[in-house]
Amino acid sequence: MKDPDIEFSKWKFERKQGSFRFAVRTSLPAILGVMVGSSIEPIFISKIAWSWAQTTNILATGFWASVGAFPFSLVIWWWREKKYKRHIAKFEKHT
Repeated sequence: MKDPDIEFSKWKFERKQGSFRFAVRTSLPAILGVMVGSSIEPIFISKIAWSWAQTTNILATGFWASVGAFPFSLVIWWWREKKYKRHIAKFEKHT
């Protein structure tokens, strides 16, 4: 079980770095994972040599993955920020 105080102190540090940096850092592994997954299939399954069409397909897949992953990271940021502010409000209410 996670200690909420540790989780909120980590988030306090994370929010100092900014939402854009958080979104990039969170979505980049997902985007790279989709691109690597797309590049593995032609290497091992395809019987033709690597071509420019496969390269553009991988780049297009990475673009569409970023279209999905980046906004999702911003939603995660919004949710954590809302959770943090609710926690701070409860804490200030008790003091």
